[in-house]
This record gives sequence, C-alpha cells and structure tokens, in this order.
Amino acid sequence: MTPKLKISEFVIQRIAKVTAQCCGELFGIMTQGTLTVLGFILEGKKESSTMNYRKAQNNFPTEVDLCGLIKFGPCSDAEAHLSEILQDVDITDNPVLLNCDENGDVKASLFKHGQLEEISYEVISETDLFRDYMFLRLQCSLELFCELNEKSVADNSFRLRKRLAAGNVAFGVAGTGVILNGGSTGCQVVGSNAEDSVESLLALTTKTEDDGFGSKGGKKKTALNVVPSEFQVLNISMMVKKSKDSQDERLTREACNVTIDSKNACGKMRIPLQVDVLSMLHKETKSLLCYNVLVESMCRSLRLIEHNFLEQLSQFNKIYVSKCYHMYPDGLGHFWTCVYPVEDSIKEEDEFLLEKRRSLHQQFGVPAIRPYFRKANGFRFREGNSKLLFNPHVGVKRQLTDGRMSLVQGRYSYHHYMQDSFNDDGWGCAYRSLQTLISWFIYQGYADVRIPTHNDIQKYLVRVGDKPAGFVESRQWIGSTEVSMCLNEFVKVDSKIMHVSSGSDLAMKGSELAYHFESQGTPIMIGGGVLAHTILGVDFDRNSGDLKFLILDPHYTGADEIGTVLAKGWCGWKGVEFWDKKAYYNLCMPQRPYVF
Repeated sequence: MTPKLKISEFVIQRIAKVTAQCCGELFGIMTQGTLTVLGFILEGKKESSTMNYRKAQNNFPTEVDLCGLIKFGPCSDAEAHLSEILQDVDITDNPVLLNCDENGDVKASLFKHGQLEEISYEVISETDLFRDYMFLRLQCSLELFCELNEKSVADNSFRLRKRLAAGNVAFGVAGTGVILNGGSTGCQVVGSNAEDSVESLLALTTKTEDDGFGSKGGKKKTALNVVPSEFQVLNISMMVKKSKDSQDERLTREACNVTIDSKNACGKMRIPLQVDVLSMLHKETKSLLCYNVLVESMCRSLRLIEHNFLEQLSQFNKIYVSKCYHMYPDGLGHFWTCVYPVEDSIKEEDEFLLEKRRSLHQQFGVPAIRPYFRKANGFRFREGNSKLLFNPHVGVKRQLTDGRMSLVQGRYSYHHYMQDSFNDDGWGCAYRSLQTLISWFIYQGYADVRIPTHNDIQKYLVRVGDKPAGFVESRQWIGSTEVSMCLNEFVKVDSKIMHVSSGSDLAMKGSELAYHFESQGTPIMIGGGVLAHTILGVDFDRNSGDLKFLILDPHYTGADEIGTVLAKGWCGWKGVEFWDKKAYYNLCMPQRPYVF
C-alpha cells in the first residue's frame, strides 16, 4: 500500500537555507501507513567525508530510519541512486525523493517498481509531533571485556549485542510495576494489558494532582487549547533474568552494573558502558511491541559506543569511559545522539572533539559559529520531581496578522516568584528573570552550570564590590546592570544595554528588538521602576508601526501549571500600554558567543 507522506516543518525550513547543488539522505518514521520525514543529512565529498547514512542511522532515535533521498538541483541520477540505497531502506517499500529547486520549491516522489511517481505531502508542525509521538529512554550500565585492539573491541562488542538480543534481559517501566519481557515464548507485558498503548503506560506514571485546569485525581486530562511544548518521555530500566523460566520469574533487580559475559575474561580489560538511548514511538503503539524496539535501541547504543572506542584507539591508542549525549539542536527538530569521552583531560577544544563537531556541522549544514553538538548541548530531560515549565510561549497565539514575529530561539525554563520553596514575592523579579536568561544559555550548550540561587547572585555582587556586605540574604532588588554582570560571571557572556527614557518610547524600538531576536535569539531582561520582566519576542508591523511584546512575567506566584500560566496571561502578548509611561527602562540584551 502506498504510504501517506508528511514532512516536518524543520525539514522544509532547512531546505530553504541550502544554496549549493548537493544531495543527502532522508530519515523518518513509519506509523499507521504514514511516513513522516523528520530530518536529512548532507553527503560530503567522498574523499573527506567521515560520515555516511549507515553510520548516521545509529545516531537517530530507534524507529527513525533511512527512508529516501534529497536532491538540491538537477536529479537525473535519482533513480539509480535510490536503487543503490533500496536494500538499506527497511521502513517502506517505496523510498522518498525530495527534489528542491533554486527557488526553494520542494517536489516529492515515491520510488515504485523502479520508477518515480510524484506524491502530495503534508507539512507537520513541531507541536503536532509533540502531540502524536513520545520517547522511551532506556538507561543502564553494562561491562565490556576486551583486549586493547580494534579486533577485540569489535568482536566482543558484537558478542555482547548478540547476547542482549537473545532474550537475556527484560525492561521495567519506571514509576510502574510494568515489565516488558521476551524469550522463547515471545514478547510479554507483565502488569498491564499488552494491547494497551504506550500512552497508557505514560499515564500510569502520572501523579494524581491538580493539572492547572481544575481536575484532580485519576488520569490527568490534556486541555485541547494548550499547545504542548516538549515531547513526553517514558523512562525505562533494564533488568537481568535470574532464571530461564520466564513464566514465574519476578524481575525486580535493576541492572546497575550488568555483566552479561565475564567468562574467559582473564587477561582482558573491563570497560564500563553507560547505555543511554532513545526510541521514538507513536503514542498509539501497542505496549507489546516495545520489547523488540528496546532491544534494538540497546544495540544501536552499543554500536555507537563501539565506534567511539575504535576512534579513540586510532587517536589516543587507549580507551576512555564514554557517555551518550542526546542533542536536540535548535532548527533540526529531531534528536541526535553523540558519544564523547568523559575524561576531563579531553577538552572541548581538543582537536579530536573539534573534528567530530566540524564534521557534524557540515553534515547538517549548520553554521560553525554556534554550538550544536558540544557536551553542554546534551538535552536536559525533565527530572522526576521537576515541575519547571519549558517554553510556555509556544502555546501563545500571535497578535498582529500583518506583523512579523521575531521570537526567542531555542529552549529555556520559566522562573518566577515562590519557586524552590523560596519566598521572594515583591522583590525577586529581576533575579527570576536572570535565572530564565541563564537557563537559555545552559540549554543551548553555551554553559554547563547550575541555575544560580538568589544567594549565589548576591554573594557574587558583594564579592566584586558592586554591593555592600549586608546585601547578602537581603530582600533588595537588582537591575539590568547587575543582571548583565551576573551573566558575564555565571555563563561568560556579554550583554548590550538599551536605555529607554520612558515606557512610551518602547514603541519606537520595534526594529531594534526584532533584529535582536533574529540575530541573537536570546531572551531579554527589562527593568523599569520597581518591576522586571522577560521579553521573549516582538510582533512588529513595519508599515503601521504596530508593536506587541511577548512577555514572560516573573511575578507569578502560583504552581507551574501551563494552563494557569497561559489562561491568566503570565506568558502572553502585551501592547505598548503595558509599560509605565513615567518610568525609564533598561534592557539587558545578552549576546551569543561565537563558538561551535
């Protein structure tokens, strides 16, 4: 059956930025007869390229696979090229060809019976992906026994994958009693109906509390008018079977240090492996199907780690313990996993890591002036007890139909009064805005630090002589100048300060603010009178001069519930009248460093 075709909006946006004639491979996910193209990689020069689609497939989440080709410019050889990769396309019998002309127009075709057949497609938004799909995140520790040479690493890695795939493990769904089991009798689900969806497993982990829409207890309902701002993640642990009888076995011991095969390990070194891998599933996927997906995800992670070890042997003639870093780079719209040594002596500026990142920037066609694949870019998943809201502005509707929106780029967390069980109501708004700004630099990979507390901020300002000693543990305000100083200290970035003589004069700053969000993309802290806010974007009509500000308000004192925040306007568009006409304002506009 011919599949329906959807293409991520990020793929369309990336296509518009490619100007050279080149080609690459498409990666997507097949669900319920619909193929969704999520991303693409560009082929480099064969003699210099260190990547290809076979290697790249292991870096994508499990279930995201090779699905076709993309061609920029003439594509007279497309059918021959599709025939070459056909044997490697498993998720569809009809690989996709996207042909992009010099005007940015995209034509889609399916490869059927050796010929191309044009097909229509639907562009799918990131928020629709958030609604329809979720991730399984499997984390566990293994041990690899091998000698210090490439053949031994490759052979023993293969042997380890083979044993894992033979049904020697089971998987536990964190926060539930559900176990996913495999073996000679087939896949089983213990503690839940095997026909239930993975979304129902996610519901089992949800605490029964107020969801911000007035419902308490039972399964949390999702408000239809609230736009999701991130993927939901189901955490999975791996467990070892204690016996061969899988029917009456209670698999309760988590694999903190699982040794699958320690026999004949004499004379071999033991390398700890930190497996951390993602699987992307449609929320309606049956739980029964998860076992095989998780086994394949383990194998993908081990292939990545093996490849990293072989690179280290070639570069350093030794092997360092390594870690999986899941990246969700701004503008790509999909996860990409990198494996890097955790050794402190191998700095980000080491040529080994520089070359790996340089290759990835070329492969994805992203500029080498911003970090996308540094260790600090590793996606920070929501902790089990974290209630922070990320990117609440995603759910806010625009204001000016004829304006142009210029918005914050990337991910940040919302910080406001009374969080962290700390009472700063009435004085801590600028501190909270600063925390939001710092979170942006953390999540974009510019800094690998924790969010500073009010006390951390006050101690720093005293230490540099900006404030007297009595400022520490006081309830005194700070302004945009102090915020810029703290940004320089905590995340090592400079800021531009914009002075505005009155609130009404902000109406004349539409072009400057739009340029900031388009060139820098950082959130802005604005202070005036005794109040501070965070500006996340502007909607500006250059013809009429109409201007709206997207405001994230740190004065909110309630729970971190997206429904309340949006319904009450704590994150929303404000007009020029929002600003006090009698107050002067200073805007702290953080600047991106030029690093990659």
